[in-house]
Amino acid sequence: MEHALGARELEDPIDSDCTVGLVLTGGTIGAREDDSVLSVGQDPTSAEADLTSEQWPGPTRPSVAVRYPIRQLSENLEPQDWLSIADSICELAEHERIIGALVLHGTDTMAYTASALSFFLTDIDFPVVLTGSNIPSGQRGSDAARNVHTALIAMRSLNPGVYVCFAGGSELPGYVYLGTHVRKLRAAGAAFASINRDPVGVVKGEEFEPIEPYNPMQHSEGFLLKVDEHVFAIRLYPGLDLDVTFDAIDQGHVRGVVIELYPSATGPADTDDPRFSVSRFIRRCTQRDIVVVTTIAEAPPTNGKVYETTVAINDAGGAFLHDMLPETATVKLMWALAQSQDPQVVRDLMLRPIAGELRAPSQAA
Repeated sequence: MEHALGARELEDPIDSDCTVGLVLTGGTIGAREDDSVLSVGQDPTSAEADLTSEQWPGPTRPSVAVRYPIRQLSENLEPQDWLSIADSICELAEHERIIGALVLHGTDTMAYTASALSFFLTDIDFPVVLTGSNIPSGQRGSDAARNVHTALIAMRSLNPGVYVCFAGGSELPGYVYLGTHVRKLRAAGAAFASINRDPVGVVKGEEFEPIEPYNPMQHSEGFLLKVDEHVFAIRLYPGLDLDVTFDAIDQGHVRGVVIELYPSATGPADTDDPRFSVSRFIRRCTQRDIVVVTTIAEAPPTNGKVYETTVAINDAGGAFLHDMLPETATVKLMWALAQSQDPQVVRDLMLRPIAGELRAPSQAA
């Protein structure tokens, strides 16, 4: 259920033409501590709700329109929660005329939510910036204020799109990452990194410095704001029994599979023991109209050389997503499956750049 607090009238002078959307979802930034255990209450804390107005980088403060559609630690989020967050942003855009939306979110699954919002909100005309904190807001040593401050500085300069901005400490720069190319790598400090592209920019002090700006793509069709959760993600390891995996997929009515290959875009193919063959597994899936896409943790060098196992896997019907992150591929496949029941349409969508998640073939070559 969505909760709306409306536009908060602030004590300091307000630019009446400037309204910022604030979406509170819980996470560490909104957590309370009891005997060293963090938990999230049903309502936002005062420190959490006041962060945007207090950290606005300007002589006058904007109106802040607040929504809190969910209240969860991010590790407990489900795909339907992504839709609730997107609905809140759409509602803010329709009724509050916001110049941008700030989403305060837990860090563990922030990259997944950022990817989902990137596909859900392809037609927005303002930036959406996600941030959070390593330590709850209001606690000593919290990085929440710095993260929010840098996110708001960045928001004033970013093109429409979905981003993650995170510093991780009061003296650290706040890097801005494209929502489809970001991964959390560590639990403290500068926790995030940009994968397969440079960061969009960085906030140093009070200034935003662009690095590799994102120019949003134009799409003529209207995409459905839906997800199909019947997706199975696999990370290869030696000895993975793909017969057992296939049985689970078949019984679970899975419609799409993401396979994270080894770093050189390889995997076992046409092995002596067929249980371990990725190429055989893909052929079995495609015979059942299950869409299979393959990806790796980071894009390989484009030196024109490929392994024979890579060729076998691609020939079996797996669509290789050259520079798309496995977590982004998983979210996009949920989104793509919701757009069509036709496996070929879904496969084509997975190979088509939508929100900067995949470089066009000419760029990846």
